[in-house]
Amino acid sequence: MSNSALAPKVPSEPRNSIFHQAATASVFAPLVAIGLTIVSFAGLTSLDRPSQRNVATMVGIAGLIIILIGLISGIVALFGIPKHGKKGILGKALCGVIIPLVLLGLAIPSIMAGFMEARSQAIKNNQDQMSPEDRVRAMADQINKQGSIMVDTSTRLEAAEALPNRTLLYNYSLISKTSSEISAEALNRIVRPDIVKKYNILPEMKVFRDNGITVIYRYRDKAGQLIGDISVGPSDLVK
Repeated sequence: MSNSALAPKVPSEPRNSIFHQAATASVFAPLVAIGLTIVSFAGLTSLDRPSQRNVATMVGIAGLIIILIGLISGIVALFGIPKHGKKGILGKALCGVIIPLVLLGLAIPSIMAGFMEARSQAIKNNQDQMSPEDRVRAMADQINKQGSIMVDTSTRLEAAEALPNRTLLYNYSLISKTSSEISAEALNRIVRPDIVKKYNILPEMKVFRDNGITVIYRYRDKAGQLIGDISVGPSDLVK
C-alpha cells in the first residue's frame, strides 16, 4: 500500500460560507438595482407627470438601498478571506465594492439635482398656497434679513414693511441729497414713470401683478427727512 493512500484527506474549504454568499450577493445587488430602474422607467410613459415623479423617487430610493446592501455585503465578504481564502470571495467582493461606489458616484449628481428640484417645487407649492397678505409679509422679511443695500451710488434701501391692504413699503435713503434739493413733486415726475413701467413688464414683478399688491417707495434724504412717497399698484396696470 502506498504512503499516499495512508495520508489523511485534507478537507476542502466550504464554498458556501456566509462570506461566499455575501460576495455573490454583492455582485448581484447592483445588477438588481439597474434592472429595477430599467423596468420601472419603461413603464413610466403611461403615467402622468406627478405620478412619474413619485414612482421615480421611490424606485431611486429602492435602488439606492439595494446598492448599499451590495456594498456592505462586499465589505463583509472581504473579512472572510483570512479564514476561507481568496477563491470565490475576492473577485466577487471587489466587484461588489467597486461597482456600487462607481454607481453611487454617478448617481449623486442626479440625486442632488432631484433633491433641489423637489425642494424648489415644495417652496413653490408653499408660496402658491400663501395669501397675498402672507406674501407681502414674507417679502418684507426676506428684504429685511439682507440689511441695508445700495441700489445705486446715491440710493440705499434701508428696510421694507408689510402694510395692510396688500401693500409693501420700501424705505429708501438718498444719501447725497437733502429734502430742500428735491421735492416730492419732482420725485414723482422723474422717478414714477420708470417705476410704473417696471411694475408692468418686469418678470420679478409678476407676483405683485398677479396678487394685486401695491408697492410704496418712500424716500428720505441723507438726514432722514421725508421727501415723499411713490405708489404703484393694480390701478397702474396697462390694459
